[in-house]
Amino acid sequence: MLSELKGLAPEDERFDAKMSVLMENVRHHVEEEEKEWFPEVRKAMGRNRLTEIGAQMETAKKTAPADPLAVPSAEQ
Repeated sequence: MLSELKGLAPEDERFDAKMSVLMENVRHHVEEEEKEWFPEVRKAMGRNRLTEIGAQMETAKKTAPADPLAVPSAEQ
């Protein structure tokens, strides 16, 4: 969806519809993670391991690409 939006001008008649779909997909994904996955992960991993993973993520963010389409898995 991001790669499709990247090629569209905001004035394009398809832009608003594609943006709405993207926003709904993100909202659904976040809700699913927060209500279903995160509680299970917390139970399975425990506070100490999650804290370690959080620290690793903070370190990784420093070198992560700012452009989501720069991630190889985003290529189509």
